[in-house]
Amino acid sequence: MSRTPDQHNEPDTRSVILAIELSNPTASPDAHCVALFKEASSKETSPTDELIGSVPIPEGLRSADALMVMIDTLCTKHQITPSMIGRLMVSIGPGGYTALRISSTTAKVLAQTLGCELIAVPSARVAAAAIKRDHRPALITLASKNEHAHCSIVHADGSVESVGVIDAQALDTFEACSIVGDAHLPRSFIDAAKRLGWSAVPIVLDARHMLEAGASIEPIEPIGLSPIYAREPDAITQWRARHGSK
Repeated sequence: MSRTPDQHNEPDTRSVILAIELSNPTASPDAHCVALFKEASSKETSPTDELIGSVPIPEGLRSADALMVMIDTLCTKHQITPSMIGRLMVSIGPGGYTALRISSTTAKVLAQTLGCELIAVPSARVAAAAIKRDHRPALITLASKNEHAHCSIVHADGSVESVGVIDAQALDTFEACSIVGDAHLPRSFIDAAKRLGWSAVPIVLDARHMLEAGASIEPIEPIGLSPIYAREPDAITQWRARHGSK
């Protein structure tokens, strides 16, 4: 994605949007983590009609270099040069610590290097974009661990409201018709949702939904990009346990 001398002379049309969704790599096995969109020439144009291309999440993605290779390969395939990218959208969690660190670091570097707009999209909004109307309102669960999950409500009109980290007992306080989660959703949540008569819907976190998910979010400066972590990383928790809270 680095500029070559010839690319400096290209017209700066800035008509391409690059989207990265790597917040929960194991949540949606068939999801795509990088997508390219063409800027809509008309507001009536459907976001799905603007998709240029996308790539699925590979197994074992553990470095920012690997993500950059995927982005570069996709751009090369579709003849997208750096000067054509006017906006970068990245999913910021909650999700896995390593995955969020990789995607947020890559997004910061690219946005700073390319001089493009940077849009930070909460992962719950990406999930909400894939939820059908007849499954709303729905409780979206992310980063499940130890009988807790970071939750958000997607209302009937598609708006998303963050709830925070809760346990299964809190489900009684929400008006919903479905629960959205991955294979790591605690059994206590599944049982509570079943008791309430909610349907269970697999979560979908896909870069191809990023355009819709981040449509109303204002750009930020790269330095201001900060992932949403549901809880502190295990390594830090273990360090605190060994050395105290100093």
